[in-house]
Amino acid sequence: MNDKQLTYQELINNGIKKLVIIITLSISALILIIVGVQQSLMTVHEAQGQMMSLNRANIDDIPSFIHWNNQNNRHSKQNTVIRVKTNKSSITATSGREGQVIMTSSASKKFIAQKKFSIFGKNVVYVKSFGFFLFFSQKDSNTTYQIWVSLNRLINSLILLIIIISIVVFITLGFGTWWAHQLAAKLSAPTIQLVKETKNTTKNSEVDQPTLEVPQSPQEIHELGNAFNELLTAQNQRLQREKDFVSNASHELRTPIAAVRGNINLIKRHGDKHPEVIPESLDFIDEESLRMQNLIENLLHLSRADRAKVILQDENLSEITEQIGQHYEPSIPHKMILDIDPNLHISGNSDTLKQIIVALLDNANKYSDDNTPINLSLKDINNKVELSVTDLGMGIPDDQKKLIFQRFYRVDTSHSNEIKGSGLGLSIVAQLVKLNNGTIEVLDNHPRGSIFKIIFDKI
Repeated sequence: MNDKQLTYQELINNGIKKLVIIITLSISALILIIVGVQQSLMTVHEAQGQMMSLNRANIDDIPSFIHWNNQNNRHSKQNTVIRVKTNKSSITATSGREGQVIMTSSASKKFIAQKKFSIFGKNVVYVKSFGFFLFFSQKDSNTTYQIWVSLNRLINSLILLIIIISIVVFITLGFGTWWAHQLAAKLSAPTIQLVKETKNTTKNSEVDQPTLEVPQSPQEIHELGNAFNELLTAQNQRLQREKDFVSNASHELRTPIAAVRGNINLIKRHGDKHPEVIPESLDFIDEESLRMQNLIENLLHLSRADRAKVILQDENLSEITEQIGQHYEPSIPHKMILDIDPNLHISGNSDTLKQIIVALLDNANKYSDDNTPINLSLKDINNKVELSVTDLGMGIPDDQKKLIFQRFYRVDTSHSNEIKGSGLGLSIVAQLVKLNNGTIEVLDNHPRGSIFKIIFDKI
């Protein structure tokens, strides 16, 4: 069974309508209870007062009853029937809201003769043809006092109150429903607008997505819209990086492939008549194929780095750095200066840490003159572990320092164009540093050159 999916406007509308209904009915019920209880207590209090007055008057005949009535000046708000029974006689009287006393009559006799049904105990009775009455009885010596106070006026008042409250509730619910609909439409309008714009931006995922027009209020929708815009910006950047990556990879592969095919065609056309071109062409083919191999390997390394999930553990970075520095120096024409603090531990992955250090040393070797030193340093600074590789090479312009970690990016100088490479090495380094929870930056070395500094958390 599938539940119906409600819109934001419907949810708000339903919630407000329920709230209006609950508040209206609660207030109405409270008013009805308070008024009903108050009127009931007043009626009971009045009947008990009359009963106490009768008991104190010691009534035993009609004159004494009339005297009691004149002395008490009764003005009951309800129709009342009073009966006084003695061993000699029975006096019955009825009084109305105007205070008039009517002694024994056919109506009062009929009332006394009617069968009475007790309801809610002995004090509330129902008299056929007369309605509901509040009944009290008290006996004193040979005299019995009985009083019936009509509840019809009270009941009619409550019924009228219920009718009025029902009309008010109906009007309130009608207005509340309209108001809830208007308020829900107003509250949901920014959300609906944001959803429409989001759908429009996702129709074509291959092009840059425009940012959304974010409403200023409510605050939650404004923050949600800004979050969407940040997501779209990141998406646009990712799409652009993918486009650049494909374009650059195609360009990098197209050049050696064209060179290889050109030399193959050269051998085919002139190899028979000019065999001396064959060795030179084969050397060129070998060189370009090796370049393609390195490029493809770097692409694989970069792909793995993007998707890698390495296991981090306690690593002695001092030992790793010392070992790589000592083994790397004999293979380069540079003097290695090692400045490594002992026993510095970080949470990292040994294989990727080694790959980072080797890649930075390769970069320094590639962009430095042979007679200049390379400094490999590892220091404990402010409870952080700082790994740095310093060279005296050509340096990196300030406007390109952040760009060098992008894929296929190479510093735009005439000298760098002569240096072999695909521009993927530092991209791989940046990704591996991120996997080891580190940060990397490039600084200027003085008087010339660059400093690649990586900062790790110390254990």
